[in-house]
Amino acid sequence: MKYWNPKLVAVLASLFLFVSMGVAAPSTDDLLSSGRMNDVVTSLTSHQDAESLNLLSRAYFAMENWDAAVKYGERAVQLDPNNARYHLWLGREYGRKAGDSKGLAAASNAKKAKSEFERAVQLDPSNVAARLDLAQYYTEAPGIMGGGVDKARDQATQVAKYDPGNAHLILARVADKQKQYAEAEAEFRAAIKQAKNPADMWLQFADFYRQQGRLDDMQAAVHFAVVAPNKPADAYFDAGRELYLAGRDYTDALQYLQKYLASGALVESAPSFRVHYLIGQLREKMGQSAAAASEYQASLNLASGFAPARTALGRVQ
Repeated sequence: MKYWNPKLVAVLASLFLFVSMGVAAPSTDDLLSSGRMNDVVTSLTSHQDAESLNLLSRAYFAMENWDAAVKYGERAVQLDPNNARYHLWLGREYGRKAGDSKGLAAASNAKKAKSEFERAVQLDPSNVAARLDLAQYYTEAPGIMGGGVDKARDQATQVAKYDPGNAHLILARVADKQKQYAEAEAEFRAAIKQAKNPADMWLQFADFYRQQGRLDDMQAAVHFAVVAPNKPADAYFDAGRELYLAGRDYTDALQYLQKYLASGALVESAPSFRVHYLIGQLREKMGQSAAAASEYQASLNLASGFAPARTALGRVQ
């Protein structure tokens, strides 16, 4: 008798339920957005098409498994070398792998990230996300690694054609890098005024203030973000994260994260397993070990490969 993979059985049972109810089964994109990484990995591991491999790489990216993310991201690009989105994600995967590498390996992965971002922009000049990531690389990397603030400013000029708010964001980051903090503030305020999503720009501004140690200003920026009209639900996630990183207003941070989970409008950049992990970190900081353990377990139930949650659970049990 052939034994069934219990995870596969669970996925198939879930899909059968959707079909029997006359409801469309969730797509892999939906699974990524909801944070159900175990289901994504189970459903896609045997697939060999470029789109499935790209989605699988993004699942591993979300779980901070950079080696697996790069492995599947490279295969997606090999199969469809003219897809700008695949190059963008592979660039991100190389970039995060570089951050966890040392010496020559870090330099090699960083250069690969730069090449992938540049290729994404070449293939799709209107891809603002790719230009933002490329500009961030140019801003942070030394000249010997192909960086340079003049290159970043050129990306701002190009982005301005499609999204003036994000063009100012690039210039704010450049000014920050050059320690021209008053100019950076002015650019952040210009970004907020022209942004398609002002709440996101307020949160970028909050992050700048936190890095500067201006925590009262950081809290004010977070407040403006969460009261902004027509904000996307993930603004609550970013607001909660900023407060956690600043060590301020843990109660408000919890409320924001819970409101995001309850919104039903989850996005890939803030999947539910990471929300549960962050709530666990907050609970742990508040001395609520049992509640923290419950959140870490909830995170692992969705993404068993997420090592930070497993480490945290072992710490509080």
